[in-house]
Amino acid sequence: MRNIISSILMIGFLASLFPVTAQKRSSTNWITKLTSSDVRRIKQKPHIFIGFARQGKSEPLYSGESGERIWLRVNNNSRWQIMFCSGPVPKTYGDMTVTYEIERYEGSGGEPGTGSSDACGYFLLATGKSALFSVPREHLAVGLAIKVRFRYIWENDPDGSDNNLEPKHYTYFYSEDIPKRKIE
Repeated sequence: MRNIISSILMIGFLASLFPVTAQKRSSTNWITKLTSSDVRRIKQKPHIFIGFARQGKSEPLYSGESGERIWLRVNNNSRWQIMFCSGPVPKTYGDMTVTYEIERYEGSGGEPGTGSSDACGYFLLATGKSALFSVPREHLAVGLAIKVRFRYIWENDPDGSDNNLEPKHYTYFYSEDIPKRKIE
């Protein structure tokens, strides 16, 4: 017992000779200094957002669609390139098709449809850039919203595969964000 007590005292004495300093967090760590506004090009806007461009008549792109369309613009306001599912489309409908889902938000009844598909090609949208696309007017009827899934470029696997392990990000456009037409 005496040997154990003297060993503990010796360890305590030796520890006092070599003071332990707490590890200080580096003030140059970029993550601790990065704020939400630092990753935005225009500080008052969200990182990724969809904005209204115009509405009007157009030939239906697919069977079953009306001749009314809403043109929208997906905007990359972040410091990083993003990607989302898209496909080719005649120029009158926008720069591309954008894969989206239709969601009903609070206060509306009925069943929403969908504008998404299982297979897509990814479109890379550079920082500060935007892309025009259009949707049938009925996809943004009162109480509906479209939801576009996107990924930041650094969330891809090194082999380029689209796995389900990475976070999923979405940006929305709500029917109530369509400007009201002037009644003449």
